[in-house]
Amino acid sequence: MDKFVKINNRPYNELHNDFKKLLEFIGNDFKEREGDFVWSLGRISDWKYGIWNENKYIPSFLRKNAQLWFDNEILAGFLISEEGDNSFTIFSKKEYRHIYSEIISWLKSNWKDRGNRLITEMHETQLEEINILLSNGFVDLGEIAITRKYQFAEIDLSINLPIGYSIVDMNINANYVSKKEMQNNAFRQDIPVTEFDILAYEYNRESPVYNAKYDMSVIDSNGKHVAGCMAFVDYDNEYAEIERVCTHSDYRRLGLCEALLKECFKRLSLDNIKCAYLTGFNEKANGLYAKLGSCYQRRWNKYVFEV
Repeated sequence: MDKFVKINNRPYNELHNDFKKLLEFIGNDFKEREGDFVWSLGRISDWKYGIWNENKYIPSFLRKNAQLWFDNEILAGFLISEEGDNSFTIFSKKEYRHIYSEIISWLKSNWKDRGNRLITEMHETQLEEINILLSNGFVDLGEIAITRKYQFAEIDLSINLPIGYSIVDMNINANYVSKKEMQNNAFRQDIPVTEFDILAYEYNRESPVYNAKYDMSVIDSNGKHVAGCMAFVDYDNEYAEIERVCTHSDYRRLGLCEALLKECFKRLSLDNIKCAYLTGFNEKANGLYAKLGSCYQRRWNKYVFEV
């Protein structure tokens, strides 16, 4: 690829079918990196469909928080912010890796008003991109998370669920209120569930990678959702990323999430999915994920640029 070819960029545009382009890019990026992915299909889908903060209620959010670089009709790379804040991620195809520096220059000129610093997460295998960041003044703040890959064939998938509890999915038990109450307890300081929360949940189900049978919960004898997880599947690459893993604070230390994740592994395996990824951002999560079986670890670091 001639690195002097003129690459043009523009904001994300729903009318140009850009979301489909991003999904295809992420799927191909997984293949190119041989599994050392930066984002999964679930994460890019949540950028659009996971409206968990008020910034995402505004129709212009997508346009303002994704800039796409093209070589004619080929999507060569893009810059994206999940939350519309000072955090960002840059993607570039292998043959267009030379535009990474160009994207950083555009970022520093056009997103400089997003706070005193710009923050990005990097996979430890992105050595070329990390060197470009460091040469542009970014500072390594160290490890922020551990991602583990689970090969189902190597894991003991026997399940020990306490008496009185059962595992369901949102096809079988679509109690959105109970599920959101459990998630709000775990992730949002137990704030009350609103009508908007339920509408947002329904919108999330429109994601092309959402499957209700992988939107799973443990329920107690009264049908209350007390632990949960959600798997997003890339069928072309035969892997899943499991997110939203949580347990209600009144039901912890019972082994509920461990049983739930193993059941999720079983279901994925029956769908001919070969492996799954889990990312832990804190000691408790990583302690749980380490119990699940044979795995290898991938580590992510965060870099900060002071504007």
